Amino acid sequence: MSERSGSKEDQGLDPDEQRVVLDAALALLSQNGLQATFTEKVAERCGISAPRIYVHFGGTEKMIQALLERELELIAGSVPIPELRFPGETLRDELEGLARILLDECRSHIGFLGTLMAEAMRNPEFASVFYRTFILRGRKLFTEFLETRKTRGELRSDIDVEAAAAFFLSSLIFSLLLMELFGGKSVENVDDERLVKSISALFLTGALRLPETGPGILTGVEPE
Repeated sequence: MSERSGSKEDQGLDPDEQRVVLDAALALLSQNGLQATFTEKVAERCGISAPRIYVHFGGTEKMIQALLERELELIAGSVPIPELRFPGETLRDELEGLARILLDECRSHIGFLGTLMAEAMRNPEFASVFYRTFILRGRKLFTEFLETRKTRGELRSDIDVEAAAAFFLSSLIFSLLLMELFGGKSVENVDDERLVKSISALFLTGALRLPETGPGILTGVEPE
């Protein structure tokens, strides 16, 4: 592209335009998947020229990365803070609440996530973007959530919070994806509340700092 100093085509997007572009990208991914002319289709849908979108994001992968980061920010903004617990609320209540938030976010964008999963299996470069952005950063958010509770003495002192975060998130999200993408609900009666409670209970069996807790599923040793 030739340089045209001051031309709007050479300028990046302001925050409102970024939101419009990412909303259009999310809708297209959910409905039609990732196409060869994806950026051009996004431009048609949102009314912002493809060259400006390219200038700002630098390509389709970077645009999808920005979209994944936005989804993580929405989840992060919903993560409860222990100091703001209601009277009588427990870590179990917090964990189940967070699991419901994650399920709601994933289900509301199940078409988008399904498209990304399929593309990740087909395209190693895209798989790397998806893994680094959504999986690793998502796990980091939950690791921070657990680290705070461990510091407060609510979790076992010997627990590996990073492994625990990976266990909880993969159990929850992949259970949902399997049900939604492969028709699991048509053969198995599993509702969201049952999924939330069962995975949270399994996680806390190995993580809670309680005398009656048996050998930790996340550490393999007896609680202190």
